[in-house]
Amino acid sequence: MNFSYSAISSFKSCPKSFEFKYLKRVKEAFVSIERHMGTCVHEILNWAYAERLKQGEPDLTGMRAVYEKSWNIPELHQVKIIRVEKSLEDYFLKGLDFLNSFFQRVFPTDSSTTLMLEHRFEIPLKADIAYRGIIDRVARQPDGGIRITDFKTGKVSNPLDDLQLPSYALYIFGQHPDENIELCYEDLQSRKTIVTPYNRNLMAEVSGQLESEIESIRQTEHFPANPSRLCQWCGYHGICEFAHESIKELGFQDTPEQQEPEQFCPECGSVLRKRKGKFGSFLGCSNYPECRYTLDFRDSERSPDGNPDAREICPECGSVLRERKGKFGSFLGCSNYPECRFTRKIRNI
Repeated sequence: MNFSYSAISSFKSCPKSFEFKYLKRVKEAFVSIERHMGTCVHEILNWAYAERLKQGEPDLTGMRAVYEKSWNIPELHQVKIIRVEKSLEDYFLKGLDFLNSFFQRVFPTDSSTTLMLEHRFEIPLKADIAYRGIIDRVARQPDGGIRITDFKTGKVSNPLDDLQLPSYALYIFGQHPDENIELCYEDLQSRKTIVTPYNRNLMAEVSGQLESEIESIRQTEHFPANPSRLCQWCGYHGICEFAHESIKELGFQDTPEQQEPEQFCPECGSVLRKRKGKFGSFLGCSNYPECRYTLDFRDSERSPDGNPDAREICPECGSVLRERKGKFGSFLGCSNYPECRFTRKIRNI
């Protein structure tokens, strides 16, 4: 059997979720926007160091172009926003902020030499157990030592507080038995680089911990659910009879028969999605940020044919856009001016 740090963490968090994913091989109904953002950020960091290996030197402009392409995947309609007060744009900009900070704070002065990127590995723990993982980056530092780095967009602890990086070190020590190794969490949210030396004498202890964790999973016959508000972020809560009652608060819990017909962006043809703004709900193009089309979505302002009122909404704050006169003619400006200074040309319909 093959196990990974993600599988072990999934079991410890919720055995029922582990059963769905790793034993029954059920595909999750959706991916949370937080996970999607993390995936995109990881792809860009991997791209940047790969470009440097090719003797290139990525800049902020190139980075943003690749990030936007990575963000707008065809499967974006399967990505769900759980926090209703946040919009797709909020998460897009949050990921971009992580990248901008890293490209200013770390990347320009990083003189280490990349040895591995997104490296898949597998190590045997017992005759019938293999442990596998994916290491974000392994690099030789200027002092000659080797650093194992994992990029984090969420909460971060000390690299020695869990088994993730120490388990990766088991593999790296096998490849470089006489090297000095250090573990690193690159905390993108707090803008910190957390580094700690790793002692090769701990290898047996870590291997034993992994074997113990895996053996407890193998001996498990029943996989109970661990319901909490975190169920909202689980792609299996629609088929889990023990899911936390808070999932009823989520707007996308309706069955397909209960959902309103999809509406499409008149500018690019993408699906319009309901979003939350500072002043209420509105429809925004799912192809954001490449397309910034918006429509009002207030039930009291529907036209007789059932379609949303054609008044346009500011994609920055959710206020209504008003027609204004300027030096170069008419344009649409945010009614929340001067707090919001968004403007747009008037479309010819």
